[in-house]
Amino acid sequence: MRKIGQIFKILIPVIAVAVLVVFMIGAGKQKRAKEKFLAVADRVYEAWNTGNADLLDVYAPDCVFHAPPDPDLEGLEAYKQFFAAVLSAYPDFQLTMDEAIFEGDIGLTRWTWRGTHTGEFMGIPPTGKQVVVTGCTITQGVTGKIVEQWQYKDALGLMLQLGFKLVPAK
Repeated sequence: MRKIGQIFKILIPVIAVAVLVVFMIGAGKQKRAKEKFLAVADRVYEAWNTGNADLLDVYAPDCVFHAPPDPDLEGLEAYKQFFAAVLSAYPDFQLTMDEAIFEGDIGLTRWTWRGTHTGEFMGIPPTGKQVVVTGCTITQGVTGKIVEQWQYKDALGLMLQLGFKLVPAK
């Protein structure tokens, strides 16, 4: 019985150290993955703020972008066309990251964009109005190439700022 007690006396600290080492390795990997996510997000924000589509190389060629109520965009080329259309309609477009959350291979950014509507966009003629839009984007694949994103924005707020009016159904 004494021998078992002596074995456990040695074994318990060894197990505790092993668990601590595994936890620290996992925490280190998570920290590096979060840093990678923030670097990818910063690159996307820089692309939007400078108009440099070359910075969108962090997206996979077959990425999918969901932004209801708009139709899904499939592929990097479709995303680049959307990018160019937005910047054409809002040439002073500025995107700010308000918050970033990361877990595993999923990242979330809460953001605000500002711009002046001076060009046609999605069938809406230029209004000359300045707008401020808030939203968030959930990103999958942030430790490699971005493979999928889901964007949720205050589309109603945007329409109201552009001068649209709500008309009750009859």
